[in-house]
Amino acid sequence: MKKPTAIATRLLDARIELLGKVWGEEPKLYNHAVLCSVGLPYRNPGDETRSFQRSSGTTSLRLEAGAMPMADGSFVDVGLPYGPRSRLLLLHLCSEAIIHQSPIVEVKDSFTAFASSLGLATTGRNLNTLRDQVRRMSVVTMRLAKQKGQYIDVFQGPVFSRMRAQFPTESSQLSLWPSFVEFNQEFFASLQKNAVPLRLEAVGALKHSSRCLDVYVWLSHRLWRINDAKPVRLKWTTLRFQFGRKDQEIKSFKRAFKTALVQVLMVYPEAKVEIIKGGLSLKRSPPPVVPLLVVTNQQSKTILGKQCLVTKGVGVVVYRSSDCLYL
Repeated sequence: MKKPTAIATRLLDARIELLGKVWGEEPKLYNHAVLCSVGLPYRNPGDETRSFQRSSGTTSLRLEAGAMPMADGSFVDVGLPYGPRSRLLLLHLCSEAIIHQSPIVEVKDSFTAFASSLGLATTGRNLNTLRDQVRRMSVVTMRLAKQKGQYIDVFQGPVFSRMRAQFPTESSQLSLWPSFVEFNQEFFASLQKNAVPLRLEAVGALKHSSRCLDVYVWLSHRLWRINDAKPVRLKWTTLRFQFGRKDQEIKSFKRAFKTALVQVLMVYPEAKVEIIKGGLSLKRSPPPVVPLLVVTNQQSKTILGKQCLVTKGVGVVVYRSSDCLYL
């Protein structure tokens, strides 16, 4: 009998844990709703590539690479954030901001602890990789656009308005990773209104794959908003535009996407997703983090003994407390 791979074992363990979790606090992470539809680059596009764009339906993302300061006062260009570690980093920073209700997030110790909790090595080459993604993310400029009827809402600017980084002893080297970052106030306000809860166990099980993480956060945000009477059908070409490359051969994309989907459904067992002729069928499904309650207008609620300010966002409901559910 063939021995299961480390990834297969991790997915199975996470599924068992998720299905067996009935009582108690659910460990959560949070992502911005727009970033659930459009993801970062899968692979390193090269430091010479200074921008990246991706669109999905009415949602668009554009990233522009930034520059890190040097000890002599100059700046040096760094590349775009990419890959699964950049996604884990952004999830961690968004989660810390939501949980602590502060745009200022301590980075080095909190992220290494978070990475260790997911089983990622934080020494040697792996530490350098994590540090590189922190640098790239700290100085990236992001444009998020969401079309709403006859108008478009746009956020544009650096994700972080301020950071502090320690310089190495050699002045010719890049600064070490930032000790803290401060989210742009506009982005932070939008994140508070549009935070999507995710299960930490699921994210940890999918940490090996950018596409798996992207499909998981997309389904987590998309499925519970589908009309019961109107399942959604998506063509492979539409999915390729969102999760692949426009020039990617369709058979190659379908093979990669199906592999990712199987793994995602292992850790999102409530998801009603079916592969059909020509694409996917999506049906309304419970979100990974089950709501405590749902409201339709601004009001104050006491949940788990804590007072929570509840506001209605764009198709989402936000409970502003670490003990309250974000939807």
